[in-house]
Amino acid sequence: MTRYNSIFYLLFILLVMGTFASMAQNSYGLKIMGGVAFVFGLVFLIEFLSGLRRKNEEKNTYAVIEAACLFILSVLFGLRVFYIRFPYVELLFSAVAIILALIYLRILIHRFRHFQHRNNFLSLLVVIYHGSIILFLGSLALVPFTPNVAEWTGVTALILLLGFMVAALFKRNLLVDGENVSAFKMVRRFKGHSLIIVFLFLLFSLYVGFNRIGILPDIYSDEFPRAYIKLADQAASRNQKTVDGKYKYQEFMDRYQQFLKRHNSKGR
Repeated sequence: MTRYNSIFYLLFILLVMGTFASMAQNSYGLKIMGGVAFVFGLVFLIEFLSGLRRKNEEKNTYAVIEAACLFILSVLFGLRVFYIRFPYVELLFSAVAIILALIYLRILIHRFRHFQHRNNFLSLLVVIYHGSIILFLGSLALVPFTPNVAEWTGVTALILLLGFMVAALFKRNLLVDGENVSAFKMVRRFKGHSLIIVFLFLLFSLYVGFNRIGILPDIYSDEFPRAYIKLADQAASRNQKTVDGKYKYQEFMDRYQQFLKRHNSKGR
């Protein structure tokens, strides 16, 4: 990850800018957010291809799979921003999120064993930190099928992450192999993309939380009617059934486009 740190920092800044621009009812806000998702995907694709090209003795299979999963999720998020869907997209999204969660479960076990005999408290923080990531990925996998369970899973993940941050702040010096190490320093040293997932999780949680209590407005798009966006969100969360193989938002868009064509023809 260190090779692309500057790119990731820039993408996070653009993501925040795009979110605020969209909340301020600027149509380019969503385009920035979608573009950021696709650039994230491009970076993960480069990492995936670089991992494949390495020699067998240097190749980390799990790191390659992680990069591939993050690439797919980034692209799917980008398509979601622009309300582009295809058959079985929810199944693909959930399957990739579950695979990624299993990878981080393996990482949790490996890192817990590594720190268990070096510092018990730090090994506990490792479990809490990675547990929050696993639960967050699990909530993403559950969203298309059981939104209510997904919401509570996400809340639990956030509580774990906040607990990790509070504990890390109050106990900054932990002795590991004769060296004083803080939990934050430990996390920065970790290989992989856990920090990226955590930052995205925090940004998402802050937006959803402040939006629900009315501090932050909804994401705005002037390219699609609000009714279409609402119906598309319902379809994504499986709160809507298909009629003759179509979701309501698809039928709505067909009728909306027909209305525009009739309106334009009359205007001429």
